[in-house]
Amino acid sequence: MRKEAAIGLVLASLGWCAAPASATSNVVAHWSFDEGSGQRAADSGSNSAHGRLGETGAADSDDPTWIAGHAGGGALAFDGAQFVAVSDTAALEPAHVAVDTWVRRAGTPGRWRYVLSKGSVGCDRSAYGMYSGWSGGLAFYVSSSTYYTISPEAPASAVWDGAWHHVVGAYDGTSVRLWIDGAQVGAGTPAAVTIAYGVGSKGVYIGTYRGSCDLGFKGDIDDAQIWDDAPALPDLGLPVIPPVSGAPTQVPVGGGSAPGGRGSMQQRSTTSTAPRACLRVSLNRSTVPLRKRTRVVATVRRGKRGVVGVHVIVKGAGVTAGGRTNRKGRAGISVKASKRGRLRVRIAGERASCAARTVRAI
Repeated sequence: MRKEAAIGLVLASLGWCAAPASATSNVVAHWSFDEGSGQRAADSGSNSAHGRLGETGAADSDDPTWIAGHAGGGALAFDGAQFVAVSDTAALEPAHVAVDTWVRRAGTPGRWRYVLSKGSVGCDRSAYGMYSGWSGGLAFYVSSSTYYTISPEAPASAVWDGAWHHVVGAYDGTSVRLWIDGAQVGAGTPAAVTIAYGVGSKGVYIGTYRGSCDLGFKGDIDDAQIWDDAPALPDLGLPVIPPVSGAPTQVPVGGGSAPGGRGSMQQRSTTSTAPRACLRVSLNRSTVPLRKRTRVVATVRRGKRGVVGVHVIVKGAGVTAGGRTNRKGRAGISVKASKRGRLRVRIAGERASCAARTVRAI
């Protein structure tokens, strides 16, 4: 049975209306992840917001793994350092928005681990995001130029139990809400905000947040969708899921007045993959041939130990590529220089004063 047909039967049995809530509520992007292989996660909608697995069009360590989906077809498994990069389009910046997807994981992924993020400002915020929140459960938020407004947060036990769950986070112009398998979490957070798009990076990522820190999710994701308003979610008669007590629902951007003290909302209590001090980078080669795809291996160390999860970027001579270090501190990066010159190898988020290594294209 095709995944779409299976989903339709499940939703019909629950009384879940698959049609938009109104004439202005539409799916603007849908990644079914049914390809099962390759580097592309196609958007089946009309906006061509296609996704690419990992950092480059070639297979690399940032690629999530193809697995079986929740109802036939495919899905993707992420290891916490992998992602799908989505082609940005204005359609992904609606005034109201909803993120609708299926997720699976056994046990909490930890705090502030992103299922989907739109944009990034430092290690602070996205324009909107679905993430594991302040307690390692699940929440959805939108941000204006002054505040994040966050849905009531679902406890980890309600969603991270090893089974597939259908989760929807939405902002409809009046409140920010979250549902798990058709049951609403709490009563929603009242809000009437203008989402701040175009502040910082505009990048869209499934499976992570990428700013001056990377906040990757370790678990499985299937059938991700973005709507331009809250989808139709009829009352199924399910009890409300009690939200996490004390989890904040409104936080100043930058986190200066957030509970717990100074610093950004995300940086204060999570370890950034962007290093705080200069790390030592060594390369397996000093030159690469012109117009020939070549693998450059960067090894990142702190002292004598390799550093895992660091994002290494190679740029210059017509190349923009990157990769993430494995457990041995090594990142293999495929490059193809289109012109002679130097390729600068640096670590994402590292201070400008930290020395970069170079490779020459000859």
